[in-house]
Amino acid sequence: MIRSLYYLKAMGYDFADRARLGPQKIDHFKALYSSVSSCTLCNFYKSRKHPLMERAEKSVKLLILDTHAQKSENESGLLLNGSKGEILQRYLKDALGLGRDEFYLSYVFKCFSGGNHDDFSLQSCLPFFWNEIEIIRPKILLCLGEYAFRALGFSDFSSTRGGIFAHKNFFILASFSLEFLDKNPSQKKEFVSDLMKIKGYL
Repeated sequence: MIRSLYYLKAMGYDFADRARLGPQKIDHFKALYSSVSSCTLCNFYKSRKHPLMERAEKSVKLLILDTHAQKSENESGLLLNGSKGEILQRYLKDALGLGRDEFYLSYVFKCFSGGNHDDFSLQSCLPFFWNEIEIIRPKILLCLGEYAFRALGFSDFSSTRGGIFAHKNFFILASFSLEFLDKNPSQKKEFVSDLMKIKGYL
């Protein structure tokens, strides 16, 4: 066993001690942001120019979970700084009347992934998200896309999409990702219909 570990190390693998296998629960937003900024648990940190999370805590009722950020967000450090972000903000403004300061955005992957995902990176990032949601304490969580929904441990996206259900101390609504809508524009009306269901929770 030890010989195998030395062999893997010689091949370039790095090993974390047990204390680094996952982030500990953090009670303050600034400390959480700092922890994400310095995380090296998976290889995505090598592409990180900025941590892909909000820069400040917000007192809001809606938290939106998307899978991954665009390159422009990684470059600038500003979430929603790109074409996808502009489209999402327009949907939220038109359907719910929400401005940028009235919702909190979270990504499954806190470092730029280039659209890639793997199970190890997912398990490294998920504790950060659950920590975020405990600090923000939203009333409702909007999951954009099947991957974000399944990443939280849920299944049956097709039958669940558009429905609202309680989970822990908040509600969840799963809907389409913007990437899906871009390829399936006929579903945009359904997406807006899903958003409208959130109104009563805001």
